[in-house]
Amino acid sequence: MKPKLILMSHGKMAYETLQSAKMIAGDLAEAEIVSMEEHDGLSGTQQKLADILDKFGNEQVLILADLKGGTPCNAAMMEMGTRNNIRVISGLNLALVIEAALSSAEDIDELVSYLLPIGKDAVAAIELPELDDDEYEE
Repeated sequence: MKPKLILMSHGKMAYETLQSAKMIAGDLAEAEIVSMEEHDGLSGTQQKLADILDKFGNEQVLILADLKGGTPCNAAMMEMGTRNNIRVISGLNLALVIEAALSSAEDIDELVSYLLPIGKDAVAAIELPELDDDEYEE
């Protein structure tokens, strides 16, 4: 069985990223969302996450958090200390969510290894290609 997916972020980023992934990958993009609101703080964010994790029991869970060192990521990291079925990747982006949805990996560590370079490669400086003079002619 594929690992369950949880997206965590400050504000609505996780929710909106999932909605964008669904536009591209359809119903394959399935995840739970933890949106940290300004009043939640660490304890409120931890509680939101714990409620979801309790539903999953001992199933493998991959958490994609928006910012390394941010409250959502810290809350996820703290849960890792008490649950050995969780892995966390920081740097939530659309490419990670789409690839997690489309991946057939059933082992959580295999999925993490597959996703890490994808997430990193999704961040790139885009440059225009140089065209030869004859490529300008129509």
